[in-house]
Amino acid sequence: MLISIFCFGNPSRGDDAAGEHIYQWLSHIISSDSLTNKDVSIRLVVDYQLEPEHIFDLDGADLGIFIDCHLATKEAFLWQSVDVGQKLMITSHSVTAESLLFLYENTLNKPSPPSYLLGIAGSQFGLGDPISPTTKSNLDAAKEFLLEKLSSNHALKELVYDRLRVKRPASV
Repeated sequence: MLISIFCFGNPSRGDDAAGEHIYQWLSHIISSDSLTNKDVSIRLVVDYQLEPEHIFDLDGADLGIFIDCHLATKEAFLWQSVDVGQKLMITSHSVTAESLLFLYENTLNKPSPPSYLLGIAGSQFGLGDPISPTTKSNLDAAKEFLLEKLSSNHALKELVYDRLRVKRPASV
């Protein structure tokens, strides 16, 4: 199973560095061969923000995971499915995961892979600020959760196949 994992955020803006922290951690796990699930290949992408050309990093993947700092959660992190957007919405700052999936389907003329957002709770985004102690703790919880998902074939199959059933209901 090929999983494209997108870690994004600005490492110079405090808690927005959460994506970079996860990227560094995953890079170490992959390079040290610490991932116990040998049926998984990971395509790891890091950037300040999602860009339209990231559709090609998602192409061929069985599963997409988007990792970023997130303001709209009171928990340490949130995990939610990402639906294909209804239209392309690009700003001068970034593309949303939903818009990226929309662009993928409309450019490559095929269904996007099931995708999820791992949003790590953060609150400090000042230029030059360090990552906050609270977000460091949230990162630890998110890493544990993600490693559990990546290490279990059963969990990964549930993510892919349950999501495919939601996206593509059986014909009547």
